[in-house]
Amino acid sequence: MRRNGEGVRNWLATLLSLLLFAAAAVWVARTVDGAAAVSDREGLRQAELAVRQAAVSCYALDGAYPASYEDLKARSAIAVDEERYKVFYDIFASNIMPDITVVRRKP
Repeated sequence: MRRNGEGVRNWLATLLSLLLFAAAAVWVARTVDGAAAVSDREGLRQAELAVRQAAVSCYALDGAYPASYEDLKARSAIAVDEERYKVFYDIFASNIMPDITVVRRKP
């Protein structure tokens, strides 16, 4: 025969275990979300850096920046995931660094 105190202790132990599991699950979910956000920001930064480096490389080799982003892609080995990112390449003159902006496309 069980004593009433044992039932209460078992119930409290089960409740405590469930609360600890829920807290751990929330912590893991927040950590994964944070890592995904950092990865997205880093991917965006790397894409913009790749476009800038390709433009500077073309300038170093040819003495002029490419006239358009399409021209830059044709003249360099740049690989930007264009399904994920949109590249804005605005050039004023062939001897002035173009304004380069990379943004994430909406899913």
